Amino acid sequence: MAGIRPARVIKEENGAVRFQVGMGIPEFKPQKIPVAVEPSRGKIFDIMLGDYPLEMSGKTLKLSFISMGNPHAVCFIDEPVADFPLKNIGPAVEKYSLFPRGVNFEVARVISCNRIEMRVWERGAGETLACGSGACAVAIAAQLLGLANSKVEVLLPGGIAGIEWQKKGEAFLSGPAEAVFTGEWPE
Repeated sequence: MAGIRPARVIKEENGAVRFQVGMGIPEFKPQKIPVAVEPSRGKIFDIMLGDYPLEMSGKTLKLSFISMGNPHAVCFIDEPVADFPLKNIGPAVEKYSLFPRGVNFEVARVISCNRIEMRVWERGAGETLACGSGACAVAIAAQLLGLANSKVEVLLPGGIAGIEWQKKGEAFLSGPAEAVFTGEWPE
């Protein structure tokens, strides 16, 4: 649904190779995400960032909503993300009535203005090792909330994603491309 994303190869001075992908322009309007909330007045980008309360499993989640071509609900927490009960709460958030097409749910902790750790529950897939659009959503929400710089490393269980966004225009994802699985299709 997000369309084709342009990528370019970046060769480092030490011979390492990484890739940079244009991830598109983030969308903040509720009908574009989509999320069934009324636009807030007087708040940046016509959406509630970091303060939409959602009660799940005895926890109050403070959510930010962003679309990167697919819908994201980002929740910043103070404890390590490994301690968050994502397997219990993720499925409930994904299918909550607030999200008419489901949602990718990211739980994140800001380590510094340049580093964020996150885990993701992807709609239709469950917990995954990495999610490029989710890493972008987390980095963008953190920047808009004044928690992160325009360039940030997002630490995911599957590796580190570099995210860059200048508070307008397209967001960029960079990192190595690595084979994580091989297989054969039965005939």
